Amino acid sequence: MQLCEWFAIHFKSKGRRKISIESDPLQGSAIYKELQEIKLEKKVDSLEVNIKYIPDSFQVIGVGTDAVVVQHNTESDVVYKIYVKQAEWKCEVEYSIYQQLKDCKTYATCHAKGSRFLKLSYEKGPTLYQCLEQGVVINPEVIVEVESAREFARKQGLNPRDIHLGNVIFQDGHAKIIDVSEYRKSGNDFRWEHLVEGYYKFYSFMEGRKIPTFLLETVKKLYKQEEDLARFFTKLKDLIPL
Repeated sequence: MQLCEWFAIHFKSKGRRKISIESDPLQGSAIYKELQEIKLEKKVDSLEVNIKYIPDSFQVIGVGTDAVVVQHNTESDVVYKIYVKQAEWKCEVEYSIYQQLKDCKTYATCHAKGSRFLKLSYEKGPTLYQCLEQGVVINPEVIVEVESAREFARKQGLNPRDIHLGNVIFQDGHAKIIDVSEYRKSGNDFRWEHLVEGYYKFYSFMEGRKIPTFLLETVKKLYKQEEDLARFFTKLKDLIPL
């Protein structure tokens, strides 16, 4: 029995109260009001959302194509994912995905939602990308846990895709997936499958070594340009000093 299935079976019977913005004590609070003050815009010529205004009480954790992730200075264990106006409809979609994944501990937790934001657990630790930069050893259990979490998602009728080095957190030897926004999209981008293959082909040669950021970015660019995976791995072997 896989790890995520175990959690689903053992906790399903206990039940969980569905949390919505109507029942969330955040509504009407000072934090809720400050969240409404955050101004975002999506520019045609930019891949990332532009932050026009954010109160000083918030720290920006991450910026994406449709949303930003911020943390309030009074809450160290949660973050807020706030969507740009053109993508507010995705808030409800992603919230429903988190509800389906709530029994698998490999995924981050969604505590509540508003009309344009999600309240999520703040997952501490470096991303797998940062692990490569810092020379932090990525143990095989991390790979196995992500595979198990993906299988769990499939059994919920979801399509676990867009999993990459930047949205898997390394926590004390375990994996935590922090972005599920594309799990209702069709098709397979094979990003995770290719990472797993690269891990087993090359990682033993670089384990514990710090990989320069410019080299990681070069590999990322090469991956996007090269359609043939075998050719990509051949170029990668020449590129990385093993």
